[in-house]
Amino acid sequence: MVLPPESKTIMKKAKNPKNTNYQIDMSGKIEQTNKDTVLAYSNAEQYSVAIPKKVKRQVQEFFRRQGLTRLYVYTLFSLGIFYLLKNIKGRHDIIIDLEYPGRDKLIKSLIKAFMESRNRDISYIKFSRIGNRPKAHYAAKNVFDKKVKPNYTIKLEDVNNALKKAGGRLRECFSTLVDAQSQPMTKSIPKKRNKVK
Repeated sequence: MVLPPESKTIMKKAKNPKNTNYQIDMSGKIEQTNKDTVLAYSNAEQYSVAIPKKVKRQVQEFFRRQGLTRLYVYTLFSLGIFYLLKNIKGRHDIIIDLEYPGRDKLIKSLIKAFMESRNRDISYIKFSRIGNRPKAHYAAKNVFDKKVKPNYTIKLEDVNNALKKAGGRLRECFSTLVDAQSQPMTKSIPKKRNKVK
């Protein structure tokens, strides 16, 4: 899949601020497939990751065909957080806005699966309501409102690579909810679908 030139961004390595607490917020729900999703953190600096609506619909269709329809939401949400954290060295306190109550354990296990598949450090993660005033909220909203460009835009290739690398670990995460152990996560999501525009 080739994204329009204006959507392409270059990922910059995030610096390690002295304050090791990171707050993460989201604008545009994953399940709202008619809109892009933006995840961002704000600390001594800000960093944002965008998930285009087209990519969300392609991943949704792939998971539907695997019999894991609802799980695409938690998987993409966790993958977005992974891309926020992947270039931060060391262990830090991560506070994620409570977007999906009751799914904290699953989301945390998915983030861990993505991090371990790339040999990244696992930070301390907790979920809490961070409200609309923290800097992380505005960092995500400004990108969502297209006032600022994201630091990185997740492509379908990124999703495919992540699913392949973390395939076995993802099945373990899913197996507590559905009979996903027999579902291979190493298949690639097709780049083109006639129904996806």
